[in-house]
Formats: sequence, structure tokens, C-alpha cells
Amino acid sequence: MTGAEGHDAGSKAGTRGRLYGAGAGVACLLLALVATVGGLAGPLAALFAAVWLVLIPALTLGQTAPPPAEMRAHRLGFYATSILVLAAAGMLALLLAPGLAVQPGLWLDWPRPAERLLIPATLLTATGVAIAYAFKWLAVRLEWHETETVRALMPATRREKGVFALLSVAAGTSEELVFRGFLPAFLLPWTGSYLIAALPVAVVFGFLHAYQGRHGVVRTATVGVLLALGVAWTGSIWPSIFAHVALDLLFGLVLSKSLLGEPRAGSPAEGITWT
Repeated sequence: MTGAEGHDAGSKAGTRGRLYGAGAGVACLLLALVATVGGLAGPLAALFAAVWLVLIPALTLGQTAPPPAEMRAHRLGFYATSILVLAAAGMLALLLAPGLAVQPGLWLDWPRPAERLLIPATLLTATGVAIAYAFKWLAVRLEWHETETVRALMPATRREKGVFALLSVAAGTSEELVFRGFLPAFLLPWTGSYLIAALPVAVVFGFLHAYQGRHGVVRTATVGVLLALGVAWTGSIWPSIFAHVALDLLFGLVLSKSLLGEPRAGSPAEGITWT
């Protein structure tokens, strides 16, 4: 390929990327407009929901991850940025929740007695670990491979593990507030059922983890359904928050080597591998 041909290809890819982003933005605004005009949510609550349901998943699918070597070199910065973004998302979900026309609550009542929190949280965590190992079993037989991006994000030093623990708490709390609380509540007037509303949200949750590859998207969506079942079962979001935090800690700090296994020979040096 000549320099001119490479420039033309890059220009076309850039144009497609801009059109893709513009289309996702328009779809996001249309969803927010329909929800607002229909009286299902206030403008800010509708826009927040549309951003998470449409815009962010679309941009996530359209982006290319940095090279794994670069990600390893800047893990702490990635962790810190993610903590800030997740904390902001969780707080916005709580602030904007009253803007929903039909507000079943974010199920924030603390379960009493303590067994109503600890027993469901333990069962959800154990089932989440079982799902992870079931996908590992399938991966061995179907020759699925974890992406190099996943491996690059795993903490290695003591300091990285400490910050990763904070990230696990932020992710477990904020993602549950957004994906098992706010978004199903937003969709509830259209579905009439929390669990039905939680299913497309779980799919979106899976696509936000596209860096894990195709089977990682399905695996994450499956865990999202599990956590939604926990909310429906207990009537509280807290068991799912505790389970989500526990799963992130286990997967990142305890079970990562067991679940990831050895990297495959000749694995790509960079980018997301959809295997």
C-alpha cells in the first residue's frame, strides 16, 4: 500500500468513525426526547439513561484499546480514572432517580435482619464464580481465548492491587446503582416488569466489557442477569452490590491466574481480540 492509499484508507476510517459517533449521538438524543415527551422521565434523567443505554455502549464497541504494553505501563492511571468516572455515574444515578415518572425506588432499604443481606450476597457471589469457571470450561473446549487487554489490566504490584481493590468497590457499587437500579427503573414503564427491564440492561452491561472479547461480553451479561435476579429476589440492591464487589476482588486479586490461564502462543501484541 502506498502512502497515498494509506492516507485515503485512514481518512475513510476516520469518516466512518465520525458518522458512527454522530449516529449514536442522534439515537441517544431521540431516546431521551421520547422518554421526556412521553412523561416517563425528566429531561436530565432521560438523557442520563440514554447515554448509558445507547451512546456509551456504541462508543465502546467502536473504539480500539491501546496496546497492552501501554496499558500495563499506565495501569494505575487507568484505575484512578475509572474510579472517578464510576463514582460520578453512581452519584448521578442517585441524584437523578427522583426524576423518573414511575419510581419504584432503587431498592436502597438495608435488608434486616443481617441474614437477608449476607446469605443472598454469598449465594450470588458463589454463583458468579461458578459462571466464570463454566465459561473457562467452555473456553477450553471451544478454543476461546482471553484478550491481551484483559491480561494487561490485571494488577501486578502491591500498590496496583491496593488501587484495584478501591476500583472494585467503586465498580461494584456504582455499576449496580446504574445497571441494576436506575436503568431498569427507567425502562420499567415500558416493560411492566423489573426482570424484563433488567434483561436489555444486562446486554448493554455486557457490551461495555467488549475488551474481554465476544465470550467475555456474554459472560458479563450473564453475571448481570444474575445480579438482577438478586435484586428481584431480595427486594434490595445491597446483596447484589456486595456480590459485585466480592466478585471483582476475587477475579482481580485471587482467581485471575486460575481463570485466565497461560497466554496463547503468538497472541496479538495489541488491540482487542474478538475470539
